[in-house]
Amino acid sequence: MNEILQTILSRRSVRAYQPRQIDEKDVQEILLAGQYAPSAMGDQPWHFTVVQNAVLIENLQILCKASFKNSDNATLRELSSREDVHVFYHAPTLVIVSGDNKAVAPLWDCVLTMENMLLAASSLGVSSCWVHSPMMVYGTPEGPASLSSIGLNFPEGHVPYAAAVFGYSALPLPEAAPRKPDTVTFLK
Repeated sequence: MNEILQTILSRRSVRAYQPRQIDEKDVQEILLAGQYAPSAMGDQPWHFTVVQNAVLIENLQILCKASFKNSDNATLRELSSREDVHVFYHAPTLVIVSGDNKAVAPLWDCVLTMENMLLAASSLGVSSCWVHSPMMVYGTPEGPASLSSIGLNFPEGHVPYAAAVFGYSALPLPEAAPRKPDTVTFLK
């Protein structure tokens, strides 16, 4: 099996991280992989906000858990009050990808760039996990102002569409869940 397929099949979402920061060289290579993602019409509408400030991550976590309280999802409402839940899993790096909302397909472009970064991280021995909570906060009526109040701002006209945490796993990587059957239809 080639290296790319092996990376895809072995990547796992990690939810427990060592406190040490990712090597700067690895961060730059992960971001470079993101910059080479495909985008609609070649727009490259993304902007990467790399958060490595532990206080900012903690303040964002507080906002995220507060947004869970008002969620329509019962599981999120329950998680909002649990002190043992950290929405960023104590990872040392958070990357939020925002996209120019005037682009052709900013949501999809930003999701594609994040997948490139998740796979690049795995190939470098850096663990990761997609996190949706920053976009949930942004999507509330007070979200953009709340994020700005803690120092998290995006370029003018940009909306956060993808986020993930990165770091070195504190535990062995989990086994892959079984794949669901009947997810492919061929039309020949």
